[in-house]
Amino acid sequence: MLKGYRFSVVSAGIKYKDRNDIGLILSDLPAVAAGVFTKNRVKAAPVRLSRRRLMRPSARAIIVNSGNANACTGRQGMLDALAQTKLVADILKIPEREVLVASTGVIGTPLPMAKLK
Repeated sequence: MLKGYRFSVVSAGIKYKDRNDIGLILSDLPAVAAGVFTKNRVKAAPVRLSRRRLMRPSARAIIVNSGNANACTGRQGMLDALAQTKLVADILKIPEREVLVASTGVIGTPLPMAKLK
């Protein structure tokens, strides 16, 4: 276990029942953060949001989901990525700009936000 970091996983049933599909990494203090992102012209909302937030290289948390990439989902995809980070920020009582998001899975299907709450 890394000192100063906390980790959690849960099963939200995004794609499969009873399989961990949400992960959270939290730094107890603001941490220097960096990311490596796709060079593809088509970028999912989580990629665009996290890349933008890393222009200021500090983060406290990253929420990761599997089962749904939140890619090719238009404006709603960005709204959902923002909602994910707001939910985490509110629960952890940290600035929303310090929460990153990453998603992997099915492309073109809206993120089932009700399952993430």
